[in-house]
Order: sequence, then C-alpha cells, then structure tokens
Amino acid sequence: MSSRFQRPLASAALVGGAAIALCVAATPAYAADGDVKVVNTETVQVYTSPTGQVETPRVYEQLAMTGHGTVKLANPIETDGLRNLDGFSGYKVENGDQITTTTVSGEKKLRSVSDYDGKLPLHVSVSYKLNGKNVQPGDVVGEDGKLEVLYTVENVTGKPQQVTFDDGKGGTVTKTVDVPIPMVGSLTTVAPPSFTNVSSDQANMAGDGKGGTKLSFTMTLFPPIGSTTAVFGYTADVTDGVVPRAEISALPVNPLQSPSFKTAGESYQGGADTGIELTDGATQIDTNLLKLRDGAATLLGGLIKLRDGAGDLQAGLAGEAVPGSKKLADGAGELSDGLVDKAVPGSKKLADGAGKLSDGLVNKAAPGSKQIADGAGTLAGGLGRLNAGSKRLAAGMGELSGGADQLADGTKALSGGAAQVAAGAKDLHAGTGSALAGGQKLTAGLTQISGGLGQLADTTTGLPSAKAGVQTLKAGVDQILAGLGDPADQNTLIGGLVALSAGLGNAQAGAAQLEGGLSTQLKPGLAQAKGGVDQVKAGLDGAVNPGGSVDQLLGGLAILENNAACKADLQCAGVVAQLKGGAQQSKTDLTNARDGLAAVSTGLGTAIGGLDTQLIPGAAALKAGIGDAKTGADKLTQGAKDAKGGLQQVRGGLDQLSVGIDKAVAGVLALNTGASDAVTGSTDLTTGLGRLDAGAGDLAAGAGLVSAGAGKASDGASALAVGGRALRGGSLELSSGALEAYLGGRRLAGGTATLATKLGTAADGSEKIADGASELSSKLGTAADGSEKIADGASDLSDGLGAAADGSGKLADGLRKAAGGAPRLKNGAQQLSDQGTKKLIGAGESTAQNYGELYATMKAGAERADTEDMAYGAPADAIGLTAYNYILKGDDGESGRNWTRGLAGVAVLGAGGAVFALRRRFV
Repeated sequence: MSSRFQRPLASAALVGGAAIALCVAATPAYAADGDVKVVNTETVQVYTSPTGQVETPRVYEQLAMTGHGTVKLANPIETDGLRNLDGFSGYKVENGDQITTTTVSGEKKLRSVSDYDGKLPLHVSVSYKLNGKNVQPGDVVGEDGKLEVLYTVENVTGKPQQVTFDDGKGGTVTKTVDVPIPMVGSLTTVAPPSFTNVSSDQANMAGDGKGGTKLSFTMTLFPPIGSTTAVFGYTADVTDGVVPRAEISALPVNPLQSPSFKTAGESYQGGADTGIELTDGATQIDTNLLKLRDGAATLLGGLIKLRDGAGDLQAGLAGEAVPGSKKLADGAGELSDGLVDKAVPGSKKLADGAGKLSDGLVNKAAPGSKQIADGAGTLAGGLGRLNAGSKRLAAGMGELSGGADQLADGTKALSGGAAQVAAGAKDLHAGTGSALAGGQKLTAGLTQISGGLGQLADTTTGLPSAKAGVQTLKAGVDQILAGLGDPADQNTLIGGLVALSAGLGNAQAGAAQLEGGLSTQLKPGLAQAKGGVDQVKAGLDGAVNPGGSVDQLLGGLAILENNAACKADLQCAGVVAQLKGGAQQSKTDLTNARDGLAAVSTGLGTAIGGLDTQLIPGAAALKAGIGDAKTGADKLTQGAKDAKGGLQQVRGGLDQLSVGIDKAVAGVLALNTGASDAVTGSTDLTTGLGRLDAGAGDLAAGAGLVSAGAGKASDGASALAVGGRALRGGSLELSSGALEAYLGGRRLAGGTATLATKLGTAADGSEKIADGASELSSKLGTAADGSEKIADGASDLSDGLGAAADGSGKLADGLRKAAGGAPRLKNGAQQLSDQGTKKLIGAGESTAQNYGELYATMKAGAERADTEDMAYGAPADAIGLTAYNYILKGDDGESGRNWTRGLAGVAVLGAGGAVFALRRRFV
C-alpha cells in the first residue's frame, strides 16, 4: 500500500472504530447462504490549509463483514476517483453503487477511497495573532512572541423545519426553527516544546511524552445541548515559532439514543412536562381563585344587600316600628284604662241609674200615678158631689135669704137647724181642710213629679241629652270600629295588624332563612373557600418550601448547569441560567402568592369567626325578636278582633238604647205634659179647696153665729139678713169653688190617668234603657277585656320589636363588618391571581414551551441524524456509520525549503542529463 494513504487510513480507522464502538448490535445482511453481518463506515477526510480552507476532501469506504456465507452487496459510493485500497483491481459499479459478491468465513474487509464532492457538514476557520496582531500562518514561522490561536467550527447542516410542541395550556405550538444534523467531535493539536506557558480556557491539556503539550477540545455542535458554532483556542509563548498541525474528528449522533446526551433529552422532556404540570396546577389554582373572587364578589353583593336591608330593617324597626308600637301600646293602655276605669264604671252607673229609674217608674211612679189617678177620680167624684151639694147649698142659701122674713117664725127650728148646720159646717170645714191639705200635697207631689219629668225631658241634662250622649257614644264606637277596620284593609288597625303579622311572619321566615343561610350556606361556603385557599396554600408550600418541587427543579437545573457539555456550550449555559433565574423568580412569586393566600385564609377565618360571634347570633336574636313581635302582633290582632266584636255588640246595644231612649223621651215628654196639666189641675183644685175651706170656715163661723144668735133671732134679723146674704154669697162662692174643684178634679183625674199611662210607657222604656245599659256595661266589659289583651299584645309587640331592633342592629353591624372584609377577600383573590398564579401560569407556559421547543428541536435533529447521518448511505440491512476527519495543516517553513530543494534537484537532474547526453554523444 502506498505510504501516502497510511496516515489518512489510520485517522479513518480511529474515527470509524469510535463509530463502530457506538453500536451494540448489528443487523445481518442478506446472504445467499449462511449468516453475515455487515457494517459500512464512511470516513470523510478533509485536508485544509492552516487557516481552515478546504484543499483535498476524500471519502474512505469500508465494508466490514463477519460471519460465514456468501453475501451480495450494493454499496452507495462516490465513483469519482474511486480506488481499491486492498489491491490494484477495480470495483464493479452500477448506478453509483459498488456491487460486491463475496464469500465470508470469519471476518473480511473491503476498503476504497474516492474524491468527495459533497457538501461538508462543518465549516472550519483558524485565526492567528502574534504579539496582539492578526497574522497569517506563515508569519508565525521563525518568530518569537505571544501566539494566540482561535479555532471556529460551525455546523452548517441546519435547515428550516417546523417543530410542534405543547404550549403548556392544553394546545400545541408549531414553530419554524433551524434544525442541524447533531454533530459531536473533538479537535486535537500538539504544541511543540518550543511553545511554553501554553494555556486554554476550553482545552483538556496533557503532555505528549516528547516535551510537547497535547490539547484536546470537545465540541457539541447542535442545540439545545450545545451550539452550532464552537469557538475555542489557546495561547503560548513561542520561540522560533511554527504553526502546529491540528485534527478534527466529528460524527453525527442521535442525542435521544446516545448515552452521553440521552439524559439531557430526558431532562428537557421532563422540564416540558414539569412546565405543563406547573401550568395545569397553576391554572386550576387560578381558576379556583377566580371562582373565589367571583364568589367573594357575589358574597359582597349579597352582604351589601343584607347590610342595606338590615340597615333599613333596623331603621324601620328602631325609627318607626318601635316608636309606633310604643305609641300603640300607650294608646292601647289608654284605651284599656278608659274602658276599664271610665267607660265600664260609667256604664255600670248608667245601668244602675237606669235600673233605679226603671224601678222608680215601674215600682213607684207608675203605681203612685195609678193611685193618684184613682184618688183623683175619687176626688173628682167627691168634688162632683160637693159641687152638687154646693149648688143645693146655694139654692138653699137663696131660699134662706128669700125666707129670711120667715126666720122669725122658724127661730126655734132654725136654732136646732143652725146647731146642726154649725156642726155640719164644722165637719165641712174639717173636710175641706183635709181636702185642702191633700190638694196641697197632691200639688206638691205633682210638682215634684213634673220637675223630675222636666229634668228627664230637659234637652240639656235629661234623656234627650242622654240620647245625644248615646249618639256621641255611637259615633265614637263607629269611629273605633272603623279604626279597627277589616283584615283585608291594611289602612285599619286590624288590617294593619294582620299585614304586620304577615310581614313579621315573612320577616321571621327571612330571618330564619338568613340564619340558616349564614349557618348552612355562607359559613360552609366560607369554610370551603378557606379550605380551598388552605389547600392551594399547602400546594404552594409544597412547591416553595425547602426541598419542594421548585427546589427539585432548581436542583435539576443545577445538575444540567454543571454538566460538562452544557458548561462548554454557551447557549446551553445561557438557557439553563435563564431557566434557573425564572425558577428563582417563580419561587419568589409563589412565595408571595403563598403569603397572600395566608392573608386570605386569615381573613376568611376572621369572617367565619364574625359569623359565629356576630352575624349568626344577631340573626338568631333578630329571628327571636321578630317571633316575639309576631306573637305580640297576633295577640294584638286577636284582641283587636275581640274588641271589635264587643264594640259591635255595644254598637247594637247603643242602637237599642237609642230606640229605648227615644221612646222614653217621648213618654217622658208626654208624661211631662200630663204632669204639667196635673199640676195645673191640682193647683186649681188646691185653690178651689182653699176657697172651699175658706167658705167652709165662713160657713162654720156663720153657722156658729146662727147657732149663737138663734136666741137673738129677733134682734139679729137684720144681721141674719146680712148673714144670710153673706151666707148666700159664700154658698155661691162655695158652689163656684166646688165647680172649679170638680172641674180641676176631672182634669186632675185625666192628667193622672195620662200620667199613669205615660209613666207605664216610661217604665217600659226605662226597662229597655236598663237592659240596654246593662248590656252596654257587659259589652264594655268585654271591650275592656279585649283592650287589656290589646294592651298586652301591644306591649309584647313593642318589646319584641325592640328586641328585633337590637338584633337587627347587631345584624347590621356584623354585616357591615362582613361587607367591609369581603372586598379584601375579592381583591386579595384577584391580586393573588394577577400577581401570583397568572405569573405562575406564565412561568409554567414559558417553561413548557421553552423546554418543549428544546426537546422538539433535539428530537427533530435526532430524526435527521437517523436519516441523514451518512454521506452516501449503506447497503441494505447493513449498519451504516459516517465520520468526518479534518486535518488542518501546520506550517514549520519546510514547505519553502522543500521547494528550493526540488528546484535544485531539477537543476542537478538537468545537468546530469546533459552530461549523460554529452557522454553518449561523445562515446
């Protein structure tokens, strides 16, 4: 074999061996018989100038076969400059494929080399500085100073490609990125012994055993683990400087299968998954926080309504209902006092007076009037007889006067008759005196009766005024009844009390619902909200506490950060640093969110405590107070209904009383008229009786004179005549008085009969008055009982409304506090969402997308590594491996000296040839 191929083959064998070492198994190639495994390695060797400019690219092919049998292979190959490295024979080539049929017994290799005209995956450039100035490689040769060498290796296989990855919120993102074929490799060079103080920030350095320094640079030429461009170099103090030769070995690699990079791929995938989980958890937390915010807003609205309603309730109870109930209680008390202390006793007095009036009229006045009527009739009969007697007396006196002349003749008889007359006159005088006294008593009695009846008939103080009082009482009762009203009319007392009772019932139900809502809904809801907040806080505690998920994420990033490959790759190190900073910021934000949740939890606990200590007890007190108020209102309503029933009965009794009084007034008026007539007649009778008594006295005196002067008849004839005339005049007066007495007696009898009749009517009316007054007294007693119930109910209502007002005040205070705390809950939840979970969601989405993009890019590169890893391809069913070997030539000045030597040699050969020609010519 030509020696010029030995060094390239050695390099190719080195890279090819490294590539083969990556394989753990081989797939058997097709064989006509037996079992043969085939591995095809392609080594692209590129010679460049010291600056990296490509000069000679070649591709070395090797088919390594192991096993036993005959195999036929079609190996894609470069045919330009194709040469067999195992001999001088050529290869059969069809359509760019090397066609080989061979028998293998153990191991067998076929090697070839061709010119490479494909696109190289790496672009290499080298720059040199000597003593701080850019120089060409040849300018270094033979110089002394500070040499700086900088290598730039770029993976130029990238092409735009769409990659799809999770967006961290349930969807995907498609993005166009530059995806290169993943390449890894190393650059090695040896600084000769003339290089001292060799240093490099990127190289692994060791001695070469010959006084020189070996430098090795590792390259990961694909993102995200590395970068498509690697820049590295070294510095040295040089004496009689040279440019050392350098060599790059590189090969495609699948980072998802390579043991060196598989962990990084799993880390990227894990980071993306962690970002998704973080986003999902943060989204759930944010959703719950927004629900908490919305629930807090709803709670705030309800609390504000409850607060306003409680304030209105308190204002209505304290400002209107309680004062109104107190006025109602006072009015009911006054009504009860008026009925109990005045109306009932007055009605009893009225009933007693009416009873006494009835008793007086029935038992005394009516029988007395009958007796008076009977006496008056008897008196009238007597007076009639007296009238007839007086007429006869007058006629007799006329005869006596006419027969005065005959007196003398009948003196004896006259003396006896005169004695009898004197005795009769005395008896008459005594009778007329008794009649006069009786008439006077009768006149006095009738005058008293007439005065009493006048008082009864008086329109100001008598029964007509009582009727006016009854009418006033009826009007008052009607007004009270109208005020009590109907249950259907809310403008009346009973209707208002019914409406109040219904309203208090609704309020009691509302208070019960409020208490139940506070106890069974709001309190559990707040407890559930607090539990949710505590649960979210616990989750955040688990994330941000030492050793939590965030610290685990930071630990994973620290491991990746300390990975040698990542540290060597500036892009990887930058991404890891960015992610680490984002994770630290996320931890800070999550810690703030956790602290905010703690404040929210404390606020919820305070709200729950306020429910237990203020709102719920206040609602219970409100419910109890409203219940007491409703009980009082119900009692008051029933009392008002009872009072209304009693007043309606009183109203009916007053109607009956009014009718009875009307009849009584009519009877009393008639009786009063009859009594007046009776008094007039009795007065006339008394006057006549007085005259009669006077006449009887005169008669008695005259009879005495007659009797005394009977013996002196002759001497007193003149006197007798005078006395006869006087007697005749007295008898005439007696006759006239008797007539008047008779007529007065008749009028008295008629008046007393009328009086008896009217007093009977009055007695009947007085009985009705007594019955009506008794019934009025009874009904007023019932009304008084009802008014006491009204007063008791009004007092209970006032007390209940007072308690309800106190409870509503507590409720209003508690609701004001709760309403004051609810905005903090809402704002805290919103702030926590804005400043905590949304940032956490953003961080999770960013983490998921960043890691997702990195992993998707790595995966796309891995796919390219699987499908585009070879320069030409491998035979079917064979393992194909490709490696690239770049040899950067050095410069030690020998090339110039070799050129000079070559020219001198040519000259020598030329001279020798001339000598040889001359020699031949002359020999």
